[in-house]
Amino acid sequence: MIRILITGSTGQLGKSLIDVKPHNCEIITPNKNDLDLSNSKQCKNFISEVKPNWLINCAAFTNVDGAESKKDLTMKINAHAPNILAKYIKEQGGGFIQISSDYVFDGHKRNSPYKVNDKRNPLNTYGYSKFKAEESIQNILGETKKGIIIRTSWLISPYGKNFVLTMLRLFNQKKTIQVVDDQIGCPTSSFGLSELCWRIVNFKNQDLIFKNNNNGVLHWSDEGQTNWFEFAKTIRDLSLEIGLLDKNINLIPVKSSSYKTLAKRPFYSVLDCENTKNIFNISGVYWKKNLKDILQKILLNRNSHNL
Repeated sequence: MIRILITGSTGQLGKSLIDVKPHNCEIITPNKNDLDLSNSKQCKNFISEVKPNWLINCAAFTNVDGAESKKDLTMKINAHAPNILAKYIKEQGGGFIQISSDYVFDGHKRNSPYKVNDKRNPLNTYGYSKFKAEESIQNILGETKKGIIIRTSWLISPYGKNFVLTMLRLFNQKKTIQVVDDQIGCPTSSFGLSELCWRIVNFKNQDLIFKNNNNGVLHWSDEGQTNWFEFAKTIRDLSLEIGLLDKNINLIPVKSSSYKTLAKRPFYSVLDCENTKNIFNISGVYWKKNLKDILQKILLNRNSHNL
């Protein structure tokens, strides 16, 4: 039995990991009282007591705009905590999967998806905190080849806070909604990302992940690309199709320049996932198909979402 410690187990990725857990894995899901990620001594004691074979770090401050006004908290959770956890996991000889973000890139590439070795240059505090976490994992666990970073983008699920659930709530409150149309990326199903995490845990040839100088970095998102406006329109149309929404909503595309936010965001952050597919011999699923599956899951439990 492989012992897995999951931090942030009540978030959308944590819950999805639990949903699709393999039979050969025992999971430990501490709450914030059991494991305070800002308490170095508690982290050390907990890890030495549990002795996990792997730690999957899903804990994160993910409010991109909120991070600009809460920089210290963001850095504490997103950068300093992974640094502490990586040190103690190394002492135990375990593996570490760190969930990172497309926001470590500045979006200036525009013409082709970002590869794992492309230069990191975050535009906002959230992206910078994820960048610093990546550096820590690579510095502490690089030689052991047990520190793996998964960059992902626009995570969606039936759980927690994400763009899909936000739009569904707005559909019930407003007749007209403005949505930015000049930021391009790709949604990622939390279930597909979870499946990749479990593949890594059970993978027999970890050296392959570090081949070609990618320093243990993997990219994963759904197939295709879109912008926030088209994404919102597809959420609306699919929700009408399956009966999750019973009225049409007027969506208006706007430019980022006219929709001011605290955090700057990359205009283009599509991730190149070909290396990941080749290593694990897997294929991606088009984002609209995964979105429809998630909307159907939300429909089954719509009362719990107050929709």
